[in-house]
Amino acid sequence: MAQVLRVGVIGCGGIAQMMHLPFLAERPDRFEIAALSDVRGEVLEAVARRYGVARRYLDYRELLRDAAVDAVLILSGDSHRQPVIDAARAGKPIFVEKPLAESRGDLDAIAGALAESRVPLLVGYHKRYDPAYLAARERVAGMADLRFVQVTVLHPVDADYRQHHRIEPPGSPEELAAAHDEARDGLHALVTSEAVASRIRPVVGDRASAGQMLATFMLFNSLIHDVNAVRGVLGEPERVVHAQHWHGGRAIHAVLAFGRDVRCALSWIYLPGLMHYREELLFAGPSSRVVLTFPSPYLRHAPTSLLVEETGAQGLVQSRITPSYEEAFRAELHHFYQVVTAGERPLTDLADARGDTLVLEQMARACVETK
Repeated sequence: MAQVLRVGVIGCGGIAQMMHLPFLAERPDRFEIAALSDVRGEVLEAVARRYGVARRYLDYRELLRDAAVDAVLILSGDSHRQPVIDAARAGKPIFVEKPLAESRGDLDAIAGALAESRVPLLVGYHKRYDPAYLAARERVAGMADLRFVQVTVLHPVDADYRQHHRIEPPGSPEELAAAHDEARDGLHALVTSEAVASRIRPVVGDRASAGQMLATFMLFNSLIHDVNAVRGVLGEPERVVHAQHWHGGRAIHAVLAFGRDVRCALSWIYLPGLMHYREELLFAGPSSRVVLTFPSPYLRHAPTSLLVEETGAQGLVQSRITPSYEEAFRAELHHFYQVVTAGERPLTDLADARGDTLVLEQMARACVETK
């Protein structure tokens, strides 16, 4: 009989309720949701009732002391540095949502705790477990002359893709209206608050403009997925050629140089007025192209589109491939299960997260404002 992994979940917000908790609960042969922690009492109680969890903690450190917890999922929205360090010192295997860290100093502190404890750590980059992404990576590896990569993210308001989920606490019509009004959505207030600004200043310095602060926040909290996905295919970039932001940090463009004379252009644009999430990775060579189009991460089992373009005997051949309807969030949780119970090596680990942090730091510091 397979081992049941008793997990403690730290942070019961949107992504936990939309993805992680449902996928944990559907496999009682692999997972038991043993304990929950959230700083918001009403959220903690509501989520615990939904999943029938008796062990509830407002302070995550009490959860880490619970002997009924074998491993932890750190899904909270603030800095992950201290929860990861505390979990490592408690000897709990760790799944942590991105970003693992927003500065080299935080990374070094986490690395030290992990080295002492020797517990496994898996960082939640769900796109790396997407079946279409894995198929695309094989295709790109076979391209004889890759020359250009283009990443485009057109990002609507998060709430537009969350309304079909039951999330505690439910949002009000007034909050949804404010989210669509860039003058009232609170993004600049968020990144200039001391809690967030204290994590961004070590990256861009004390004199960074509000726009650069917001751009840095978006790099580490949204575009990080695409930087990681490209690194998962091409390896480490040689340098950041250029980076800029405009519209108060709500629009970002950067160019990275990779080996073999490959350039990657990344564009992230916040567009709150239209409910149409678009995220595309294009890999282009003279004889073939591979295009990945990701759905919103808040849609379960919506397959990623894989388009392959090649020249055949009769001309252009376009092939659309759906390798699987497997959900990437579920696949990474199942991989975490194997990491803890079977000793598999984490696919997305500390070293992978460190690579992202180093690249994103360079992008954030180079991110000049344009008009």
